[in-house]
This record gives sequence, structure tokens and C-alpha cells, in this order.
Amino acid sequence: MAASAALREHLKRTEGIGRRMVTALERGAAISDAVEAAGEFPSELRQTTQDSLGNYEACRHRMREYFMLAALKEGLSIGEVARKLGVSRQLASRLIHEAEAAS
Repeated sequence: MAASAALREHLKRTEGIGRRMVTALERGAAISDAVEAAGEFPSELRQTTQDSLGNYEACRHRMREYFMLAALKEGLSIGEVARKLGVSRQLASRLIHEAEAAS
């Protein structure tokens, strides 16, 4: 849940940056300078966005693995778990094997 909240906060922040960029463009800033005109550094903004998304995806992946292991312990088949999550049976099988290897 913390990764989801952190990503949400980052996205809110980047929305503000986007608004400032549009304002800068409307005031005549060059498109190549729009991020700096919004008070940001393009490389840092790109990296923090990548980091936030990567952290969220990694946490989401672990949550799926935990769900799958718990569902298997309750007696569901891999196919049933896949249907419940809306993923392919192959993906469900791979996630289960990854989760078993990690535990």
C-alpha cells in the first residue's frame, strides 16, 4: 500500500509540473526549456518517475505472488487463480514458481 501511496503522490507532483510547463509554454518558453522553466531538471524528473513506477510494479508483483501462494494453500488450482486475477495460466504458473523459490 505504501508504494501505491508514494506513486500517487509522485503523480500528483508531476501533474503540477505539467501545469507549470504548460504555463511556461504559454508565456513563450521554448519547448526544449519547458521542464527547466517549470523549476525541474529533466533527468531527475525522469529518474524519479522511473523509480516510483518500478517500486510500485515490484510491490504489485510481490503482492500477486503472495495472493497466489495463499490461494493454492486454500486449494485453488493454478487455472482458478489465473482466472481470479485475470492473467494467463502461464503467468500465474510463473509467479507461483517465483514465489515458491523466494520463500
